[in-house]
Amino acid sequence: MTFIKSTLSVPEAGELMNVHGNTVLKLIEAGTLPAAKIGRAYVLLLADVMQHIERLITAQTSQRRMGGPLHAVSGSPHLLRKRGATQISVTQ
Repeated sequence: MTFIKSTLSVPEAGELMNVHGNTVLKLIEAGTLPAAKIGRAYVLLLADVMQHIERLITAQTSQRRMGGPLHAVSGSPHLLRKRGATQISVTQ
């Protein structure tokens, strides 16, 4: 029987998203990425992290298809600073 982990720590979420754990903490603090603090550590649901990644991919792909410049989407604060991009919001 294979056990599939449904929760992630901040470092695990960062590894999944290919970002530093501090970026994950910023997303949590901004309310972009849902998490619960249990004791001293945050716990994230794998489904929430995957949904966040999917929203970013969808928004950036549609932006490319519209012929606009590829830039950061809300939820990627490090990209906004590095590229000086305009922030757009993604809603469901």
